[in-house]
Amino acid sequence: MSVTDGEGTASQDGRIYDLQIYPRLSLETASCCTLQVSKDATAAAVIQDAAGALGLDGSSLRYALAEVKECGGEEWVLEANDLPVQRVLLWPRRAQDSHPQSEGFYFLLQERNHDGSIRYVHLPALRRERENRRLQARGFLPPRQEEFDDLCNLPDLTEANILANLRARFQKQKIYTYAGSILIAINPFKFLPIYNPKYVKMYENHQLGKLEPHIFAIADVAYYAMLRKRINQCIVISGESGSGKTQSTNFLIHCLTALSQKGFASGVERTILGAGPVLEAFGNAKTAHNNNSSRFGKFIQVNYLEGGAVRGAVVEKYLLEKSRLVSREKNERNYHVFYYLLVGASEEEREEFKLLQPEDYLYLKQQNFKIEDEEDLRHDFERLQQAMEMVGFLPPLRSRFSLRRDGTRGWTWGPPEVLATLSDLLKVKEELLVEALTKRKTVTVNDKLILPYSHSEVGANSQTATFAPQYHSGYLCSEIPQV
Repeated sequence: MSVTDGEGTASQDGRIYDLQIYPRLSLETASCCTLQVSKDATAAAVIQDAAGALGLDGSSLRYALAEVKECGGEEWVLEANDLPVQRVLLWPRRAQDSHPQSEGFYFLLQERNHDGSIRYVHLPALRRERENRRLQARGFLPPRQEEFDDLCNLPDLTEANILANLRARFQKQKIYTYAGSILIAINPFKFLPIYNPKYVKMYENHQLGKLEPHIFAIADVAYYAMLRKRINQCIVISGESGSGKTQSTNFLIHCLTALSQKGFASGVERTILGAGPVLEAFGNAKTAHNNNSSRFGKFIQVNYLEGGAVRGAVVEKYLLEKSRLVSREKNERNYHVFYYLLVGASEEEREEFKLLQPEDYLYLKQQNFKIEDEEDLRHDFERLQQAMEMVGFLPPLRSRFSLRRDGTRGWTWGPPEVLATLSDLLKVKEELLVEALTKRKTVTVNDKLILPYSHSEVGANSQTATFAPQYHSGYLCSEIPQV
């Protein structure tokens, strides 16, 4: 997709966007069509225009538009009133320029069945694979002996054999391996086309271990066990930094909501996954080993009706790394949101929020401070603003603050213009802000005491080193959607 100055119905910002749409239909059509649409064009309107450009008959109800971020990967079906351009504005900057389908980030035009579900035209090959595995299980075809998809089936269970088996499967791009009911995933650090809706259908309502190991199999077993037993189910994802926990969570949410929606788009799924850029901005940071490391844990609770349809969801954060606000290791950064704002803000926003350059803030320039990706940061700031708009944030909630201590004997706070700026940005009265920064509350059995901080308690690091993490943690908590 790219912005164009061509003729057409422009959106309120005066821009027109090119959408690349690839048909996947039972009929032979052109391989791709490019439409010029405005930001407020709905999916139904885009479908109708695409059908006309491809020479197809019928109303837009016969077709569905799906967003694809990775070629051969997950397909996010858009509802009629969804805005495709809003989805595109959340894509990486390079994906918004014209690019081949193999690089991902495009839209699919698909047919619907009479019941409204999506018609997938490539399922026969998956059925043949399933039949081959069934014949292998019954002994009509010889099983593969070079590697095992379940470590419990290894003839000699040693550490060396476990690692050798995992390595052999990984070299064949089989990143998933069972250990009983546990799924082991090895991060390939590249995308594999094994997460599209064909695989959701392939693993639907199958016993664990009957098919090739896959994260969709875990989601499917948990979903149908919940329906049969009427008992809550829990999936725990653990691993070291950079192992793919966040992406695995997204795959699970996609599969669980797809099973409950039967091919229709899920508002809950869009809300949870659409809030991803917001959560990443406030809770992720660049570390020595991972440029986008999650520095907090997430608990996602998906609630279902008795029939299996998604009712709602709650996302809770815990164990946020608050110390990163004021101190970090060498060659590491603070949370993304500060760099997004300070590099990507417009001149009007810089003046309104009293913003300085990143190197002017003590909490940002520690430990070999250096910014080499300013263009990406500007794009990520635009992406963050778009994501906040999609999940319902209002412009006044985007304000941030900075605070410097000018302590004297007695710990009065100033200079006055800094205190006034902070009070204005936080929408808190100056006297209440000063009290929060200079005094603490102590609760006894029969009384509540309000005492000023002593010199040693404030110390060289200043009370802002305590206040800043608490403020950021509270703000991140407010970012989490409850649907």
